[in-house]
Amino acid sequence: MINSRVIIVAGFLFIVLIVLILKLFTIQINKHEYYVRVAENQQYNPRDVKAERGLIKDINGEVLCYTFNSISFFVNKNLIKGNKEKVIETIASKFSNELGKSKEYYINLIKNGKNNICIERKVPLEKAINLKHFYVDGLSYEEDFSRIYPYGNTASHILGFVNKEGKAEEGLEKFYDKYLRGQDGKLIYEKDVLGRIISLDEKLSINPENGNSLILTINKNYQKILEEEIKNGLEKYGGESAVGIIMNPNTGEILALANSPDFDPTNFNNVKPENRKNRAITDPIEPGSTMKPLTFSILFEETNTNENEIVNAENGTYSYKNVKIYDSHKYSDLTVAQVLQISSNIGTAKLSERLDKDIFYKYLRDFGFSNKTAVDLPSESEGRMTLPKNFTGITKAFMSFGYELLVTPLQLTTAYCALVNGGNLYKPFIVKKIVDKNGNTIEEKEPQKIRTVISQKTSERIKKLMIDVVEKGTGTAAQLPDVLVGGKTGTSQRLVDNSYSSSHHNSSFIGFFPAENPKFVIYILLNSPTKAQYGGLVAAPIFHDVAKRIIESDPNLITNKKKIKHDEKLIDQLIADLKSAPKTTRSYLNVPEIKEEKKNRVFKKTDTIPNLINNSMRDAIAKLNALGIKWKVVGTGKVVWQSLEPGSPFSKNDVCFIKCENSTKKINQNETK
Repeated sequence: MINSRVIIVAGFLFIVLIVLILKLFTIQINKHEYYVRVAENQQYNPRDVKAERGLIKDINGEVLCYTFNSISFFVNKNLIKGNKEKVIETIASKFSNELGKSKEYYINLIKNGKNNICIERKVPLEKAINLKHFYVDGLSYEEDFSRIYPYGNTASHILGFVNKEGKAEEGLEKFYDKYLRGQDGKLIYEKDVLGRIISLDEKLSINPENGNSLILTINKNYQKILEEEIKNGLEKYGGESAVGIIMNPNTGEILALANSPDFDPTNFNNVKPENRKNRAITDPIEPGSTMKPLTFSILFEETNTNENEIVNAENGTYSYKNVKIYDSHKYSDLTVAQVLQISSNIGTAKLSERLDKDIFYKYLRDFGFSNKTAVDLPSESEGRMTLPKNFTGITKAFMSFGYELLVTPLQLTTAYCALVNGGNLYKPFIVKKIVDKNGNTIEEKEPQKIRTVISQKTSERIKKLMIDVVEKGTGTAAQLPDVLVGGKTGTSQRLVDNSYSSSHHNSSFIGFFPAENPKFVIYILLNSPTKAQYGGLVAAPIFHDVAKRIIESDPNLITNKKKIKHDEKLIDQLIADLKSAPKTTRSYLNVPEIKEEKKNRVFKKTDTIPNLINNSMRDAIAKLNALGIKWKVVGTGKVVWQSLEPGSPFSKNDVCFIKCENSTKKINQNETK
């Protein structure tokens, strides 16, 4: 009996031993890694540490964007073990010594708070160093980084922003996020058997890797000048929005890029989403007459014409394949050079007929149209061009003077850089260099030539013609007193409800200087200006102001200044541009007729521009003086043209140009550019 009991007990103990052995085997062998992790979690307390986001600087080292490092501290009373009163007093004493507030302030804050209490928010990193390594039950902290844009709205569409969750949104912040954000680290704290933090395990901890910094091609001074002048232009001439771009034509470097309205990246939620759009790359437009120099360069390159050839401009009206093409002035014979100088739609359309549609299309593709420029900014549009196989009978002619294709402002500016630099298309770029936290170069970008589009000889011929546009044609308002300028005006009617509108325009000017050896190409665009809406009267003056201020900002920028004698026949330069929008019965090209103002409007002293047409020069000047409007007059006799449209509002800075003639000739206000 006794022996049987012994055997039963021994058997039971043996089974228990086997179970223990199997359990130990499972713990030590089968699930070794699992239980190691459990033990480590009980012994160690990991905490993520955010990496500091990299800087963004302009070409001269000016910091356009940086991260402010701060730390917020919290006390969770539920996690305090042992004598809570003593722990709270310990925390209060430490924070009082480090930050200068009274110990009673912290004691009352913790005691009166519920659960997890924030006792300090956004403590600068240099003040928080000692507090970060202060280990007490219930005390914790969070990295609290703020992205700072020290110049407010400056370069907002370039920089983009980082949202409240730390996610990069728009601009360079988004495009270069993987370089800027760095690599987060992890701190490992060792705990005792009661779960209290006792020390930092530096061997197991991983330090964060701070982000890399960007050095831009942007010049902050040029950027501010551009932003201020397009904003001034928008206020002066009215309109929905404005775009400006400054590029180095010899490298593809973007020196400034601006949109108005703009926004403050710090308070990005306070503006409409459309104001955050970078219209320079997202919103393609029909370029209007700024397309003509590109068309002429193709004609020259294909030896289809020369500057002195005579073209019949059909006295201002041309029936082309059941569609009417109009010029604002009734010219009969023009040289090819004059066709560009006065911006003749008819002359351009006629010359374009000599180009094979496939060749024409190929050149435009080579200039970069209907292709993304691959600039280092997000959300770029590729624009649109009709394939040659889908051309209608009028497509090529209308494309030649800027309709039936869509291009972004950056695409057009890049193409003009090729026009004036000798014919080479460069990839536009905005980040010059990427450097690490120690200033070591990780990546440096060099100018990237994409292709040669036209020859050096053709480039020189086009430059000369565009100089004449500014000196003798539609771009006179862009002239500078001691630096020669070339360029082209553009005015295209905008599609509204599937019809071309007579009251909504894209008004633009794109120019370069110094014209002999261009260092700058500047593009200015105003959308739907409400006063003097044509490119030569709206965008060219803004170009002038931008270029003038850039030159004045650096006396060494232009070394060969010389006084330039400009043609004083102001009106011939101001109104020679064209009413370039086509007219047809087709719905997508339907342009409503523009009704003339009543000739005998009675003048009243109001806050709008009076109708001066058919007034004597003396009466017109008297009316302008009565309203406090500055004026310039060309000629004598009765007023036949005025630059500011009747009935439009004005500001004290407006200048009204008027032309007077002794004849009864009258120039349609709406036929000038």
